[in-house]
Amino acid sequence: MMSTQERLARRSPAPMAIALVWAFSWFALLGVRPLFNPDEGRYAEIPREMLATGDWLVPHLNNLVYIEKPPLQYWATAVSFEVFGIDVWAARFYTGLCTLLTVLVIAALAWRLWGSMAARRAGFMLASMLAMIVIGQQLTLDMSLTFFLTLTLAAFCVAQEAAMPQERRRHWMWLAWGSAAAAFLTKGLVALVLPALTLVAYSLLYRRWKPWRRLSILSGFALFALITVPWCVLMQRHVPQFINFFFIREHFQRFLTRIEDRYEPAWFFIPVLAAGCVPWILPAARALGSAWKSSNAQADFEPRAFLWVWTGVVFVFFSMSDSKLIPYILPLFPALALLMASASSESLRRDLLRTSAGVIGAGVLLIAAAGILPQLLHDPARAPYFAELRLPLLAMGLIAVGGGWIARARIEPSMALGTTAYLCFMLLLVSARSIAPLYSDASLAAQISHAIMPGTRIYAVRTYDQTLPFYLGRTMTLVETRGELDFGLRLEPDKEVGTLAAFTGRWAAEPQALAVMEPDTYALLRTQGLPMVVRANSPGRLIVSRR
Repeated sequence: MMSTQERLARRSPAPMAIALVWAFSWFALLGVRPLFNPDEGRYAEIPREMLATGDWLVPHLNNLVYIEKPPLQYWATAVSFEVFGIDVWAARFYTGLCTLLTVLVIAALAWRLWGSMAARRAGFMLASMLAMIVIGQQLTLDMSLTFFLTLTLAAFCVAQEAAMPQERRRHWMWLAWGSAAAAFLTKGLVALVLPALTLVAYSLLYRRWKPWRRLSILSGFALFALITVPWCVLMQRHVPQFINFFFIREHFQRFLTRIEDRYEPAWFFIPVLAAGCVPWILPAARALGSAWKSSNAQADFEPRAFLWVWTGVVFVFFSMSDSKLIPYILPLFPALALLMASASSESLRRDLLRTSAGVIGAGVLLIAAAGILPQLLHDPARAPYFAELRLPLLAMGLIAVGGGWIARARIEPSMALGTTAYLCFMLLLVSARSIAPLYSDASLAAQISHAIMPGTRIYAVRTYDQTLPFYLGRTMTLVETRGELDFGLRLEPDKEVGTLAAFTGRWAAEPQALAVMEPDTYALLRTQGLPMVVRANSPGRLIVSRR
């Protein structure tokens, strides 16, 4: 039975006002930090080169074929550049938009399944999770993949409603298939693997087979193929190695072997999951521990059980891989927010009150950390940058203490806790500007870009910074460095300088050229008598000219 205070809270305009402020600030702050290495520089440069070359079919990075991932996000970012101009804000706009849309999809599904209070909780919880904020404000593929997979999941759940007319059910399933196709064009076969594994696991665990008859599998798969196959066919025609590289190496070998040198132990995602849920660790743990229970043995489909299976499948699937990165499990967090929001009001309230106390405790720790931060920094080269985080840590601590205290006095504390977490995490991201020179070459580019002539060749000697081509608006000639550009260099070997000795010969013949290198390489070449004048420098790299 809902209390009078809860009914008043439901009718309050405050949640909508706060949501609008969140959305405005979310987009306003997308451009306050430079692009960080490696992903942000890479995924901004590829669409920049699409616009520069006019080739929207074959992705290129540093003027080399780069087909590790499909092109949908590159296309979207290139369109953003066309509309808003080529800058950091426009580069992050698409991923920021995908984050907002994911929250809206989850809130809409919660409202349809469990009502307005669950929708409010789900929206605030998801929008304030550490994983969603940090990854959603970065330029990676994982947030757009998460949006399309979440839309697939939501459309599938709606299509399982028992009383739905067949024609409307088919439309919802077409939406699921279409969004799965968009997920494929974002990051590949995982778009089919995760939904398929979830449906199989759900059917086996709960002995529910009717959802299989509601898949519209023939028309749905035809729609999926219509959206995805043309790009694959065109790519194979233009790059004959495409199928082997994209499907065999980038899917099966990456998952089953350690070719990417990203191996982590099987338990790697346990702390990632816990940290990603902050501040909602308690309600998340309760949801994961209890949502598996079948509440209606007669139902054809149970959304909570299916969502629980989804979170488990995503977690286990990526835990089994020999290639692990923190953002990989991001697609489970929207479903987890639904599980938390749909819990019983009494148990959720107890968890949120304890969470409020935890937030206050975390605030005290942040205040203490701000006080002793200088004593914790031992690297003299990096300490000055991290020391600037002292004031933001203090501010975060004060916000956490105040927000936790306010939340303890609320009948419905999810909004207060969510706002507190959102403010703290966004403040952390804004303050990351102070450490940007350690992780981005934006400042290096700013020192030299005004002096670069249109025909000046730029060499990247034994190093390749992913952000530098974007900020310079130029590609570079690689010297003794390959990395992830190895595939493109094997296709066009004339675009590299293979040895340091060959570079020294070229350097003498191109007096207007510039070279990017690390301090150790600079010291080595100086000992060989190579003429170099430092024109720009950052903590990790420098740019030199011949004179």
